Amino acid sequence: MNRLLTSRIPYCSFFYCLLALALLLGLSACSPNDEPDASASASSQAANARTAAFSNYTETGDWPAIKKRGVLRLLVPRREYTGLPRTGMPTDGFRDLAEAFARDNGLRAEWIVKDSLAELLPALQQGEGDLVVNHLTRTAERELQVAFSLPLSRATERVVTAGGAKPVDSVEQLAELSLVVPKGSSYQQTMQRLVAENPALRFDITERTHDGNPDTLVDLVVSGDFDATLLDGNVAETLSQYREDFTQGLSVSPMRPVAWAMRIDAEQLRSRLNRYLTRHTIDASSIDHRTDDLPAMKDRGAIRMITRNNPASYFMWRGDLMGFEYDLLKKYASEQGLRLEVEVAPPEIDPIDWLKAGRGDVVAAAMTVTPERAERVAFTRFYNKVAEQLVSAEPRPPLDKIADISGRTLVINPQHAYWQSAERFKAGGADFTLRAPKEDLSSTEILMGVAEGRFDATIADSHLVAIEQRFAEGLLAGATLPEKEHAWAVRPDNPKLLASLNEFLNRHYRGLFFNVTYNKYFKNDERIGKYQGERLTFADGLSPYDDYVKPLGETYQFDWRLIVAQMYQESRFIPDARSYAGARGLLQVLPSTAEELGYSIPFDEASGIEAGVAYLNWTRDRFESYLPLDERLWFALAAYNAGYGHVQDARRLARQKGWDPDVWFGNVERAMLLLSRKEYYSKARFGYVRGTEPVHYVRNIRDRYRGYLSAQ
Repeated sequence: MNRLLTSRIPYCSFFYCLLALALLLGLSACSPNDEPDASASASSQAANARTAAFSNYTETGDWPAIKKRGVLRLLVPRREYTGLPRTGMPTDGFRDLAEAFARDNGLRAEWIVKDSLAELLPALQQGEGDLVVNHLTRTAERELQVAFSLPLSRATERVVTAGGAKPVDSVEQLAELSLVVPKGSSYQQTMQRLVAENPALRFDITERTHDGNPDTLVDLVVSGDFDATLLDGNVAETLSQYREDFTQGLSVSPMRPVAWAMRIDAEQLRSRLNRYLTRHTIDASSIDHRTDDLPAMKDRGAIRMITRNNPASYFMWRGDLMGFEYDLLKKYASEQGLRLEVEVAPPEIDPIDWLKAGRGDVVAAAMTVTPERAERVAFTRFYNKVAEQLVSAEPRPPLDKIADISGRTLVINPQHAYWQSAERFKAGGADFTLRAPKEDLSSTEILMGVAEGRFDATIADSHLVAIEQRFAEGLLAGATLPEKEHAWAVRPDNPKLLASLNEFLNRHYRGLFFNVTYNKYFKNDERIGKYQGERLTFADGLSPYDDYVKPLGETYQFDWRLIVAQMYQESRFIPDARSYAGARGLLQVLPSTAEELGYSIPFDEASGIEAGVAYLNWTRDRFESYLPLDERLWFALAAYNAGYGHVQDARRLARQKGWDPDVWFGNVERAMLLLSRKEYYSKARFGYVRGTEPVHYVRNIRDRYRGYLSAQ
């Protein structure tokens, strides 16, 4: 039976029944069908109203009006679905390109964010924005509504079925299948045309992919809700880089251009944009192999970074792209007036091979300088030094010198260079036990095991230890081995790029920008308020902010005590708390997220709380209404912490592992932990995630919420 049209009643222990009842009193009921419930609709309307108010004007003028106001308004769907850039994904680079177009014309880019793809064209026509920056297939129906830019790519729509199924190779076969397409999409128009020609065909329209996420469409097919869907061929090829659970079949449309949209009468805007795109054409369906030097990069307006998806170099957190290497090179690109484009090398690829082949211009991936590598590439000056360290955890004694490992047990993956270091200790006479973990664990996972007391001690690079100490209290960095240098790599025949990068590093190394960036990723935060709030100490309630939270709980249909539990987890009730990534306030909202929801930065205590509750509501609305009430909440909290995309990656992985993708505890949380392992995150749409964070986050909030329920 279609899971979109049925509800699932989970088994509950007595406590969970009470918990579900408490949640029912404070949360909106999940509708047992695919229609959004009233509270979700109302809160979405409220969020849309705030977004519209933030923009606060409508105007349908052409280029002279845009130049007069000095602002180019860019309409986009919410960015939560984008994921790490993948070769061939049509939207990669779109936002940077649009901002570069604005800058090139002396304009400020203002992003107007809509919750669904279906809202973009109506908003454009009504004058809420000037340009739709998204993957829009140029169709005859759309050409009656808007004007299109020159093509940024081309695509044909293909039938997609679950992996293992025989590919669909004729329209007649579609009559035997249930097929789903997103509301307002070109796929819907294609199916309407096919049905007109073949009345035996049938299809459903879903709003589950309101944000344009192609993975969600594939998930509906893989889970068995439907037999098939449609995807642009280049999108399907990109998904196949990290998914092996679907099959491509028949092409049901001609090759059509993909472009941006503006109002039909915006002729001058269209002319200027087309001239710009002619100079800076992106062909997302092909790989641009270039080996030229810095002047040519400036001509095309971009520099390409080859990196790894890991917690030191490049990763996604709460929807934002981050990483030490990424932030440094982004600063360099900005100083040079260039866009930064990112190519993520998969685990089996040597980044130097991609560099030599012209897939990128600089390798920035925490690469250690070695004589062997120096024969193949030109290294910049070093920008970071790391050393292997002995690591233990409280309450065990620290390993402050090599001799301290006597009588201890070091757990190390034999595939890591640390194993050779430990063997050298043994050869030098140290008396300790060297043991491999039972599973093929990463350095991060072994460090977590040490912090949790499952392992006695280990060896790891100092920068990884510094990162883990941020999240694992009690982890003790001990004796340090000789340092190694990290540097960026370029092709030997790119001397101008090498000189420019060296000038940048010489100027910034150990300067203010560099130190702030380094500390952001590798130094421990001051653990302010470590023990604050461990007991209920507020005479008149749970927190000093109960009076702010209670009415918001009613407005957004949350139990206010849950919000207080989350607030403690986020900030320990410290109103000016700020995270290493820039999240602010009592509910630790990123400035970019607050602005997308229509809240100005900086915000006061009241607006900061409201922005956090509005964002939690938005994450809850992203998950299916058929989910049980409590599960929808746990998923929302996990998405608030780690990002919606990482949660969806974990649900897909859970399904592949045979675990329930609709249950958080004991199922999806297990998959989330796996996404910090290279063998899994390298095949995930959103890549690496520190899985322990959302797992502990949800559990801690649940446990504190239990305490609040029992105290009231």
